[in-house]
Amino acid sequence: MRTFVSVNLGEALCARLAEAQRRLKESGADVKWTDCRGLHVTLKFLGEVEERRIPEIAGAVRKALEGCGPFRWRLRGAGSFPPGAAPRVVWVATAEGGERLAEMAACIEDALEPMGFPREKRAFASHVTLGRVRSPKGREGLAAGIAALDGEEFGEMMVERVALMKSQLTPQGAIYSPVEEFALAG
Repeated sequence: MRTFVSVNLGEALCARLAEAQRRLKESGADVKWTDCRGLHVTLKFLGEVEERRIPEIAGAVRKALEGCGPFRWRLRGAGSFPPGAAPRVVWVATAEGGERLAEMAACIEDALEPMGFPREKRAFASHVTLGRVRSPKGREGLAAGIAALDGEEFGEMMVERVALMKSQLTPQGAIYSPVEEFALAG
Protein backbone atom coordinates (compact mmCIF):
# COMPACT_ATOMS: atom_id res chain seq x y z
CA MET A 1 0.00 0.00 0.00
CA ARG A 2 1.22 3.51 -0.86
CA THR A 3 1.60 5.45 2.40
CA PHE A 4 2.66 8.74 3.93
CA VAL A 5 2.50 10.54 7.30
CA SER A 6 0.63 13.84 7.34
CA VAL A 7 -1.30 16.53 9.13
CA ASN A 8 -4.72 16.76 7.50
CA LEU A 9 -6.61 20.03 7.23
CA GLY A 10 -9.82 20.84 9.06
CA GLU A 11 -13.00 21.70 7.16
CA ALA A 12 -12.68 25.48 7.55
CA LEU A 13 -9.17 25.55 6.09
CA CYS A 14 -10.22 23.19 3.31
CA ALA A 15 -13.06 25.52 2.36
CA ARG A 16 -10.73 28.54 2.23
CA LEU A 17 -8.19 26.66 0.10
CA ALA A 18 -10.92 25.37 -2.22
CA GLU A 19 -11.85 29.03 -2.79
CA ALA A 20 -8.20 29.83 -3.61
CA GLN A 21 -8.18 26.93 -6.08
CA ARG A 22 -11.36 28.28 -7.67
CA ARG A 23 -9.70 31.65 -8.19
CA LEU A 24 -6.57 30.04 -9.66
CA LYS A 25 -8.68 27.89 -12.02
CA GLU A 26 -9.83 31.12 -13.70
CA SER A 27 -6.37 31.25 -15.32
CA GLY A 28 -7.36 28.32 -17.51
CA ALA A 29 -4.06 26.63 -16.68
CA ASP A 30 -3.71 22.89 -17.16
CA VAL A 31 -3.46 21.88 -13.50
CA LYS A 32 -4.45 18.69 -11.69
CA TRP A 33 -6.02 20.27 -8.61
CA THR A 34 -5.87 18.43 -5.29
CA ASP A 35 -9.34 17.45 -4.10
CA CYS A 36 -10.25 19.45 -1.00
CA ARG A 37 -10.66 16.27 1.04
CA GLY A 38 -7.04 15.40 0.25
CA LEU A 39 -5.39 18.65 1.32
CA HIS A 40 -2.64 18.00 3.85
CA VAL A 41 0.97 18.72 4.75
CA THR A 42 3.20 15.67 4.26
CA LEU A 43 5.59 14.99 7.13
CA LYS A 44 7.09 11.85 5.55
CA PHE A 45 6.37 10.04 2.28
CA LEU A 46 6.93 6.29 2.69
CA GLY A 47 5.89 5.00 -0.71
CA GLU A 48 4.80 1.40 -1.23
CA VAL A 49 4.90 -0.67 1.96
CA GLU A 50 3.69 -4.16 2.71
CA GLU A 51 0.48 -4.11 4.72
CA ARG A 52 2.02 -6.41 7.34
CA ARG A 53 4.51 -3.61 8.20
CA ILE A 54 1.80 -1.08 9.09
CA PRO A 55 1.68 -1.92 12.84
CA GLU A 56 5.49 -1.59 13.09
CA ILE A 57 5.45 1.73 11.20
CA ALA A 58 2.54 3.04 13.28
CA GLY A 59 4.39 2.12 16.47
CA ALA A 60 7.51 3.98 15.32
CA VAL A 61 5.51 7.09 14.38
CA ARG A 62 3.61 6.99 17.69
CA LYS A 63 6.91 6.81 19.60
CA ALA A 64 8.45 9.59 17.48
CA LEU A 65 5.56 11.90 18.39
CA GLU A 66 5.79 11.31 22.15
CA GLY A 67 6.17 14.65 23.85
CA CYS A 68 4.73 16.57 20.89
CA GLY A 69 1.77 18.59 22.05
CA PRO A 70 -0.93 20.37 20.05
CA PHE A 71 -0.03 23.67 18.41
CA ARG A 72 -1.50 26.39 16.22
CA TRP A 73 -0.89 26.18 12.46
CA ARG A 74 -1.63 29.16 10.25
CA LEU A 75 -1.56 29.34 6.45
CA ARG A 76 -0.79 32.49 4.49
CA GLY A 77 0.29 33.21 0.95
CA ALA A 78 0.80 31.04 -2.12
CA GLY A 79 3.76 30.08 -4.21
CA SER A 80 5.10 27.52 -6.60
CA PHE A 81 7.93 25.09 -7.18
CA PRO A 82 9.86 26.39 -9.01
CA PRO A 83 8.98 29.99 -8.27
CA GLY A 84 8.20 32.30 -11.18
CA ALA A 85 6.69 32.01 -14.63
CA ALA A 86 6.96 28.22 -15.09
CA PRO A 87 5.33 26.69 -11.99
CA ARG A 88 5.08 22.90 -11.69
CA VAL A 89 3.55 22.68 -8.19
CA VAL A 90 1.18 25.26 -6.69
CA TRP A 91 1.14 25.51 -2.90
CA VAL A 92 0.01 27.50 0.12
CA ALA A 93 2.60 28.46 2.72
CA THR A 94 2.80 28.01 6.46
CA ALA A 95 2.89 31.32 8.34
CA GLU A 96 2.93 29.87 11.86
CA GLY A 97 3.67 26.40 13.18
CA GLY A 98 6.20 25.51 10.49
CA GLU A 99 8.98 24.96 13.01
CA ARG A 100 6.84 22.49 14.96
CA LEU A 101 5.93 20.64 11.75
CA ALA A 102 9.64 20.48 10.83
CA GLU A 103 10.50 19.11 14.30
CA MET A 104 7.84 16.40 13.97
CA ALA A 105 9.04 15.54 10.46
CA ALA A 106 12.63 15.22 11.74
CA CYS A 107 11.53 12.95 14.62
CA ILE A 108 9.58 10.77 12.19
CA GLU A 109 12.61 10.62 9.84
CA ASP A 110 14.80 9.52 12.78
CA ALA A 111 12.31 6.83 13.78
CA LEU A 112 11.75 5.40 10.30
CA GLU A 113 15.27 5.50 8.85
CA PRO A 114 16.42 2.40 10.81
CA MET A 115 13.38 0.59 9.36
CA GLY A 116 14.68 1.10 5.82
CA PHE A 117 12.93 4.35 4.88
CA PRO A 118 15.59 6.67 3.45
CA ARG A 119 15.85 10.23 4.70
CA GLU A 120 14.57 13.01 2.48
CA LYS A 121 17.41 14.64 0.59
CA ARG A 122 15.62 18.01 0.47
CA ALA A 123 15.02 20.14 3.55
CA PHE A 124 11.49 19.96 4.94
CA ALA A 125 9.29 22.69 3.42
CA SER A 126 5.99 23.15 5.24
CA HIS A 127 3.34 23.67 2.56
CA VAL A 128 0.00 22.39 1.30
CA THR A 129 -0.04 21.37 -2.37
CA LEU A 130 -3.04 22.85 -4.18
CA GLY A 131 -2.22 21.34 -7.57
CA ARG A 132 0.34 20.05 -10.05
CA VAL A 133 0.81 21.70 -13.44
CA ARG A 134 0.39 19.25 -16.33
CA SER A 135 1.39 21.43 -19.30
CA PRO A 136 2.47 25.00 -20.16
CA LYS A 137 -1.13 25.97 -21.11
CA GLY A 138 -2.19 29.09 -19.21
CA ARG A 139 0.82 29.16 -16.93
CA GLU A 140 1.34 32.94 -17.29
CA GLY A 141 -2.16 33.52 -15.93
CA LEU A 142 -1.53 30.92 -13.24
CA ALA A 143 1.69 32.67 -12.17
CA ALA A 144 -0.25 35.96 -11.96
CA GLY A 145 -2.96 34.25 -9.89
CA ILE A 146 -0.37 32.82 -7.51
CA ALA A 147 1.21 36.28 -7.13
CA ALA A 148 -2.24 37.72 -6.35
CA LEU A 149 -2.56 35.28 -3.43
CA ASP A 150 0.79 36.34 -1.94
CA GLY A 151 0.21 37.44 1.62
CA GLU A 152 -3.44 36.34 1.70
CA GLU A 153 -4.54 34.82 5.01
CA PHE A 154 -6.16 31.39 4.65
CA GLY A 155 -6.82 30.70 8.32
CA GLU A 156 -5.54 28.54 11.11
CA MET A 157 -6.27 25.37 13.01
CA MET A 158 -5.01 23.54 16.04
CA VAL A 159 -2.84 20.59 15.04
CA GLU A 160 -3.96 17.91 17.47
CA ARG A 161 -3.27 14.76 15.48
CA VAL A 162 -1.04 13.24 12.85
CA ALA A 163 -2.16 10.50 10.49
CA LEU A 164 -0.59 7.54 8.75
CA MET A 165 -2.34 7.71 5.39
CA LYS A 166 -3.01 5.34 2.52
CA SER A 167 -3.03 6.71 -1.02
CA GLN A 168 -5.04 4.92 -3.69
CA LEU A 169 -4.23 6.12 -7.20
CA THR A 170 -7.22 6.29 -9.56
CA PRO A 171 -7.72 7.86 -13.00
CA GLN A 172 -9.62 10.69 -11.27
CA GLY A 173 -6.72 11.31 -8.85
CA ALA A 174 -5.46 9.99 -5.55
CA ILE A 175 -7.88 9.00 -2.80
CA TYR A 176 -6.42 9.43 0.67
CA SER A 177 -7.68 7.61 3.75
CA PRO A 178 -6.28 7.34 7.27
CA VAL A 179 -4.84 4.01 8.33
CA GLU A 180 -4.12 5.19 11.86
CA GLU A 181 -4.22 8.53 13.69
CA PHE A 182 -1.99 9.71 16.53
CA ALA A 183 -3.19 12.28 19.06
CA LEU A 184 -0.61 14.88 20.08
CA ALA A 185 -0.62 14.92 23.85
CA GLY A 186 2.84 16.09 24.95
